[in-house]
Amino acid sequence: MAADVLLDGVKTDTVGREVSIRMIGSQIPPVSMSIQIAITGAATVAIQGRLHRNAPWAQIGETHDTSCLLYISPIPMLRAVSTGTDAGASVSVWAAWGI
Repeated sequence: MAADVLLDGVKTDTVGREVSIRMIGSQIPPVSMSIQIAITGAATVAIQGRLHRNAPWAQIGETHDTSCLLYISPIPMLRAVSTGTDAGASVSVWAAWGI
């Protein structure tokens, strides 16, 4: 069963034989969000976000080819997409709310 189907039915903490789902977070969004991108070697990273899981992914800002620290308004769903990553290169991306 897809995780989306399970999560849609969960309104409180749920414990089963093989799964435990805890509802975390707040309905009040923080003021800011921090994103750190670390690139070793050659790669390009795009940060994408969407407001709902059925919405299309949209690019946030420009693409990045060097390590950087970004501050954005909070977005519930984020992903980092790397392209043009050379052999031996590495890309790491971290995000934190309210920092």
